[in-house]
Amino acid sequence: MKHIAFTIDEKFVRFCAVTMASILEHNEPSDVMFHVVSDGISQTACDILSQLAARKGAFIAFYTVPAEAMKGYSIRWEGKRLSMVVFYRCILASLLPESVSKVLYLDCDILVLDNIDELWNTDISGKALAAVPDSFIVNPVHCRRLHYDVSFNYFNGGVLLLNLDYWRENHIEEKCRIYYQQYPDRVIYNDQDLLNGLLYDHKLLLDMKWDVQEGAYRIPKGKNVNWKPSYTETILHPSILHYSSRKPWQYHCMHPLRQLFFEYQNLTPWKGENVLNHFIPRLHRFIHLLPYTLHLKKNKYLPIDKLGDAM
Repeated sequence: MKHIAFTIDEKFVRFCAVTMASILEHNEPSDVMFHVVSDGISQTACDILSQLAARKGAFIAFYTVPAEAMKGYSIRWEGKRLSMVVFYRCILASLLPESVSKVLYLDCDILVLDNIDELWNTDISGKALAAVPDSFIVNPVHCRRLHYDVSFNYFNGGVLLLNLDYWRENHIEEKCRIYYQQYPDRVIYNDQDLLNGLLYDHKLLLDMKWDVQEGAYRIPKGKNVNWKPSYTETILHPSILHYSSRKPWQYHCMHPLRQLFFEYQNLTPWKGENVLNHFIPRLHRFIHLLPYTLHLKKNKYLPIDKLGDAM
């Protein structure tokens, strides 16, 4: 059984459903157990997610985290956009049944576009987690801020294969809480900085295909539109696609694979829903894209269709 965890609040129920739908399209549903951890989503939301799982033959469980469980944590970055649920991944080891020895945590701005057997079967014995580097090029700024050598790299927190047995045996939850309170000058990017700072030498780095983030599709500074990255195959055929910055449900999203989100959303009760169904957001998008259409600004993203032809 593959155990997959999400941490959400009410506003992310729709996006959680889309991620679930993508998983169920590419994996054997009867071998999937979803764990939805929230601050207390509505019964209607629970029913929608339950029906989505049951219709395919998957399993699902819900957990509510009391506010006192987050004592000692606070949002230090993107406070207007993020909620305390970002820290729920730090307490999965005590929240989930002890029979669950490992869990795949996924953000809900993600599409799973491949079978995850290879990822799930990754050997993480003796490690706290496995994760994907935050970019194809190591950013030394993060490592220096968190006081560890750049050779350890810095991982993205959107896809985490967590060794829950290791967390329980080594009291990682309590260590997370202590670290977060002890180093407020180091930890900027909330839980992601926390986990990197604490577990930088207790992790396994995964192939980039398991968390292809938005930055991989952007044209680096100093490069022109004809530049071809060495990781073309990865961005053309991501196993897990992560809309890590602009979200496809936002009117100004320019991600070249934006439309994929709506294809999987059509497998949920939100079929056809799109901010661009409304005139004002559509107008805002037109204005936003106009400088690129008129070539007053250079395109930020790689031309995926041309990269495919060059393969």
